[in-house]
Amino acid sequence: MGNLLYLGWMDIFYAIIQIFLGLWWLWLPVFLAVLFIELWVNYLKEKAIKKINWLLLEVKISRDIEKTPKAMEQIFSGFYAILTKIKFFGKYWFGRAQPWLSLEIAGIDGSVYFFIRTPERFRNLVEAQIHAQYPSAEISEVLDYAGPLANKVPSKTHDIKGVELMLGKDDYLPIRTYIAFEESEKERRVDPMASFLEILSKLKAGENIFIQYLIAPTAEKGWREKGQEAINKLTGKKIEVKKTWFGNIYGGVEEFIKNFFVGIAIYPTWENPKKEDAKTTAANLSPGEKNIVEAIENKISKLAFKTNIRYIYIARSDSFNSANLTAVTGSFRQFNSVNLNAFKGNDDEETSIDREIQPFRKRFEFIRKKKFIKRYINRRFVEKTFILNTEELATIYHYPIFAVEAPTLRRVEAKKAEPPVSLPI
Repeated sequence: MGNLLYLGWMDIFYAIIQIFLGLWWLWLPVFLAVLFIELWVNYLKEKAIKKINWLLLEVKISRDIEKTPKAMEQIFSGFYAILTKIKFFGKYWFGRAQPWLSLEIAGIDGSVYFFIRTPERFRNLVEAQIHAQYPSAEISEVLDYAGPLANKVPSKTHDIKGVELMLGKDDYLPIRTYIAFEESEKERRVDPMASFLEILSKLKAGENIFIQYLIAPTAEKGWREKGQEAINKLTGKKIEVKKTWFGNIYGGVEEFIKNFFVGIAIYPTWENPKKEDAKTTAANLSPGEKNIVEAIENKISKLAFKTNIRYIYIARSDSFNSANLTAVTGSFRQFNSVNLNAFKGNDDEETSIDREIQPFRKRFEFIRKKKFIKRYINRRFVEKTFILNTEELATIYHYPIFAVEAPTLRRVEAKKAEPPVSLPI
C-alpha cells in the first residue's frame, strides 16, 4: 500500500514537471525579462555611482563643548535634506540612486579622528550643519586614511577582523538613546561615546580600529505603518478596515448566496455595517508596555535614515589582538534594551566563519576579509540595512562633551576670534 501511494505521488510530481517544462515559452521570457531589468538597473546604478566625486572631511572640535547629543540630532535633521526623489526614468534609464553619507571614527596608532565622507556637491550642506551647532569646529579635506591599507590586508604581515551590525528586532522599535544617559547636572552627565574613545585611544602602534556609519535618508512608510500597528495592538485600538469595491461586491454576493439557501429554514439576516468607536485599553497597560508605546511613537515621529554600521580591526599579525574588536562590540551593547531593540552581528557579512566548517575555512575567510575591506573603502551598503531615526543616530555618533577625557582625540587647539573693532588699519 505504501509503495503504491509513493508511486502515485511520483506520477503526480513527474506530471507537474512535464507541464512546467512544456510551458517554457510562457514563463521563460518573463523570467529573462525580470532578470534583464534587474541587471540593467544595477549596471546603470554602478555607472552613476562611479561618477560621484567623493570628499573625505576631518572634523575637529574644541575641548570645551558643553552641548549634548541633541545638537548632533539637529545636524542629522539637516543631513536629511539630501533625500532625492527618484522617478521612473531616473531609475530605469539614468540609474540614479539615493545619495548617502559615511560618518566614521578612526583609531590609528592610538590617535582618534572624526571623519565624514560626502559627495562633493553636498560639502557646503555638511559644513553648514556642523558649524551651525559647533561654530568653533574645524573642517578640512583630507586623503582617505583607509585606502592605503587595502593592499596590505589580509596578508602575511597584517590581519583583519570585521563586524557588520544589524537590529535584532523590527525597525520601528528603537534602541536605547542618549535621553537615557542624560543628567541635569554637568558633572553627572554620561556620554556613551566615552567607551569608544577610550578603546581607540589605547591602541598601540600598528593597531587600527575604524567604525563606519552609512546613512541614507528614507521616506519609506512601511516601517512606520508597522509601528502604528504595534501601538494599536498594545493599546487595544480597533481600526476599521476599509473594503475595496471588489471586497464590497464579493461580500454582498457571498451574503446573498448564504441567505438564499439558509432562508428556507430560518429568517435571513443582513449585515448592517456600523462603524465601531475606537476603544483603547491604555489605562490597563503596565508601566513597561506604556514605555514601549511611547518609545515606538517617538521613533516613528522623527526623520529616519537607512543605516549600515560596520567596524574593523587591522593590525600587524605579530601583535594582532582580537579582544580590541570585542571591546567595541561591548560598547555597542550599551545601546541595547531588553524590551525594545538591540544591535547584533550580521553573520552573513562578518569576516569570521564558524569553526565547525573546517574544509577550506581559511580560504573562505580570506575571501570574506577581502570583501569586507572593499565594502569599507567603497562605503557600500549591504543587503540587510535597518532604520534609525535622528535621535538614535545622534546617540551612536556625536562629538564628545567636555567631560570625556580623550587626550589623543584630535581637537581644535586654539579658538578663533574676530579682531577688535578699535584695531588700527
